[in-house]
Amino acid sequence: MARNHDMILYYSKGNDYVYHTQYLPYSEEYIKQRYTKNDNDGRGPYTDQAIGTRSEESLVEMAKDNRIFITSTGKRRVKYYLSEAKGIAMDDSWNDISEVNSMAKENVGYATQKPEALLERIIKSSSNEGDLVCDFFGGSGTTAAVAEKLGRRWITCDIGKPASLVMRKRFIDQEVNPFLYQSIGDYQKEAFHNNKKLRRVGDLSQVVLGLFGALPFSPEQVSDRNFGYVKGTRNLVMVDSPNRLTTAATVRRAVEAKASLLGGDWDKVIVLGWNFAFDISQAIEKYKNSNVEVLVIPPDLLDKLSKKGFKKLIADKTVRFSSLQYLVVNPVEVTVNGNGEDELDISLSNYVLLSPDNIPLDDKDKEKLQQVMEQDPLSLIEYWSIDPDYDGDTFRSTWQDYRENVDNDSDPLHCVYSTRLHMPHKAERKVCVKAVDVFGFESQVILDVKC
Repeated sequence: MARNHDMILYYSKGNDYVYHTQYLPYSEEYIKQRYTKNDNDGRGPYTDQAIGTRSEESLVEMAKDNRIFITSTGKRRVKYYLSEAKGIAMDDSWNDISEVNSMAKENVGYATQKPEALLERIIKSSSNEGDLVCDFFGGSGTTAAVAEKLGRRWITCDIGKPASLVMRKRFIDQEVNPFLYQSIGDYQKEAFHNNKKLRRVGDLSQVVLGLFGALPFSPEQVSDRNFGYVKGTRNLVMVDSPNRLTTAATVRRAVEAKASLLGGDWDKVIVLGWNFAFDISQAIEKYKNSNVEVLVIPPDLLDKLSKKGFKKLIADKTVRFSSLQYLVVNPVEVTVNGNGEDELDISLSNYVLLSPDNIPLDDKDKEKLQQVMEQDPLSLIEYWSIDPDYDGDTFRSTWQDYRENVDNDSDPLHCVYSTRLHMPHKAERKVCVKAVDVFGFESQVILDVKC
């Protein structure tokens, strides 16, 4: 067997830090060997040691507690009771913690998942109840899950959507206290501004058009460098900027360009966007008869351009623009009950995954996915949640359901698709619904509700 080990390093900002020595419980064999005596005074078995060099103060206290006794040879000794023993102090080598068993309840199927026992020891040794524990590479959420169990507050984050999905489901299964989930930062925008070669938005739009397989218009034809066309077709292409969200207004502008640019008469307009506003799904629904398609520019495109360059990416033909998925929610039905509360009936109508072509599946699985999309598209939803009083900024989930949860129904392979919430009466409110599909893609719908 190969010898290997991991190193756990700990640091403190200054000398004012928390550290609690952790102890291993005594083995049964150790207890039988050491704790062999019992006074039958209710304190249980004990072991004893020579008094040694102790202060008079401590000797007085021990005498008051009846811990000091004199042996038949006239020596004074001190009793130490098993019920008060902490165990064996941990040294720098931890070899008593096993990997996460594949059948263990804590196993969430995440590749880099750490054992809860390991995080429990780290958190107990370096914090007190009520302290704030942070993990900035959250992964499967073990740190936060254990911090919650130990009465600590926590903050965790991860750059990957799958990790965020796994963590949220884990916290809900664990029935943690209410927590806030936020998507913050703009990776594409930061990467763009850090890339000196693509500092001008116009230059970047030309690159994206080329990778998509479209040609730019000449400045004499169209002054807006964000527009191009697919050669041999009447398909217009519009590239949005990484500096802003692709919104309903963007889609409207693309539809207007389709009708007017260079005389109009375009068969189709394709919008390529980086980041999308919450109202994009409503816009797609609104203009679905206008032959407009919205696609997602690969989130790692700027990284690939930095590492490989434009010509290499063109030659490799590895850049794929994925379809934008979106959720459709039925209008919220409101009833004021006898207690003066609003009863909100909220239900999912449809889930649209425009094309499975850009999802990394083999041909057989893509065919099955296509069948699911046609016959039961809502079954692709892994998790959905509701904020019935959305403030437009912070999403606070007050209800959620997810696959494998059988509290709301008996079907472990589907979410429930409708629910009724009881809320204090309001004349107007915004209801926000968020959903994550089985591939980790997230959708959001905001509905204005008048009661």
